Amino acid sequence: MTPRRRVIAASGAAAVLIAAILVLRESDDRGKKPSSEPVRLTRYAAEFVTLPSQPAAPAPPSSVWSSDGRVQWAAVDGVAGYEVFGRLVGSPEITGSGRADVRAVDAFGQRSIPVRAEERPGDDTWRQAVGGELDDFDDTFLERRYHLSGRRGCVNPGSGSGGRLVIDMPCGNDTAVLRSRSLLRLNEADELGRVAVVTDAAGPHGKLVLDLVPGTPDRVGPVPPSDAIRVVVDDSVAPGIRGAGVLHRFEVVLTRSGVRVLQDGSQIAASSVVPQWREASVLIGLTPPPSYPGRVEIDTVGLTGSHQPVDEVTETQIVAGTLRVLEPDEEAPGIGTARTPLRGAPSARLRATMRLGKGGDVNGLVAQLGSERVPLKPVVSGWSGAPDSELTVVGDVPASLLGQSGPDSLTPFVLRMPGASQAEVLESYLEVPGRSPAKLPNAPEEPAPVLPVMTAEFTAVTPNEATLVITLDAAAARSVAPVAGFEVYVDSGHVATLPMPGGIGGRHELKISLKGSHNVEVRLRPENPEAQTDSRWLELSRSSR
Repeated sequence: MTPRRRVIAASGAAAVLIAAILVLRESDDRGKKPSSEPVRLTRYAAEFVTLPSQPAAPAPPSSVWSSDGRVQWAAVDGVAGYEVFGRLVGSPEITGSGRADVRAVDAFGQRSIPVRAEERPGDDTWRQAVGGELDDFDDTFLERRYHLSGRRGCVNPGSGSGGRLVIDMPCGNDTAVLRSRSLLRLNEADELGRVAVVTDAAGPHGKLVLDLVPGTPDRVGPVPPSDAIRVVVDDSVAPGIRGAGVLHRFEVVLTRSGVRVLQDGSQIAASSVVPQWREASVLIGLTPPPSYPGRVEIDTVGLTGSHQPVDEVTETQIVAGTLRVLEPDEEAPGIGTARTPLRGAPSARLRATMRLGKGGDVNGLVAQLGSERVPLKPVVSGWSGAPDSELTVVGDVPASLLGQSGPDSLTPFVLRMPGASQAEVLESYLEVPGRSPAKLPNAPEEPAPVLPVMTAEFTAVTPNEATLVITLDAAAARSVAPVAGFEVYVDSGHVATLPMPGGIGGRHELKISLKGSHNVEVRLRPENPEAQTDSRWLELSRSSR
């Protein structure tokens, strides 16, 4: 159940207290359906509640077509969502192929007549335009080609069907950053280079960030280096044209006159910036919608450049004894890291990414590994020293820590920096030469349908009446669980029911003609009788002058 929220609506009118209205809640046993049948509600309103009127059935979608693994259609004004392939979605497209039937669904659950999709041929000429490496993720040894940066346990990569990279982010509010070990290399033509990413990360309430950065950073944070090129695609860029969980192709085209950003071959943004470098790392930042368990997919990554072999390394994640960067002589906790990855290594590098605080001298940054202090240097130039900026550093592990002899663990393991006020370690790991044996597990199944996100608030509050606005937002859900409707309770008494059989969302306004202050609950009822309800609590209060 989504956490309950309390919303307080107030007006300057004098408070008028009235006796509590007691309305008995209908018995749970009355009209109870067997568990195999969907929940159905009956329209009801107490005499002081005015429900919205139900309009005619919605108009059908138009321009419905199927191509490149998705079905698309023109958005229908005023509808809550659509039904296609037996699924409910909030945006005018869905993953799939063939001659699907598409219906518009309004806020009351009413369906339009179906419209059948027209099949159109796909287009893969963009692959030739990349003119370099194309990765379709058929090889599940991801670490050999990329470094994945993210909160451990909260950013979990897996191999999906069809060779797709699936990243689950169940903790919420996380971002995964994928760095290609192959570099983007520009050529001498009018089109200097191109990066292509086929992903669903830029869907409703999600975000795709492409950073082209000289050097090899794992993350660059909110303020990229001065010579970097950053492309952000989210709801503010070409809004309303991407559905949740639907793959789209995004291309960054670098030319001698500037940068163009394409979605499925059509330009959605442009800039006059021209890169001053000849090669750069490609960082792919993926942020899923915040209201659902996170899941993003990448189908293909392509970038301009010759097929140059990359240094093969094996990564071992290590965690500092404290995530706070310490002062040079500050006492460290007695927590270290196992020396096992270094025992058979001819050489090794320590890489770390930290979030900078206020101040701090990066020139004096070191990693303490037992009795050794390893100097760490930034892997980029032009990095920002602003608070909350992120910086990746690297240092060579000294020969004294390699080989079979020596302690089993290196204690302590911490990062130190002069003036390290509020700086913290985001991740750290060892790289040793050799082909990584790490293989992706199979990705979890597609998430089950979820209820739309419900919000409720009071508007237009007067001494005698208030407008209750209830909104069900299904845009960010890959698949929506149908709702039966919602119920409203005032001071624990049932005062209204608005049915929307098989509904998906929408916006509704109810008028409540009451004086005084009251507790109000809005309860969303799923169509599935075994599913848990969702609810919101509000306080309708009128303060005195």
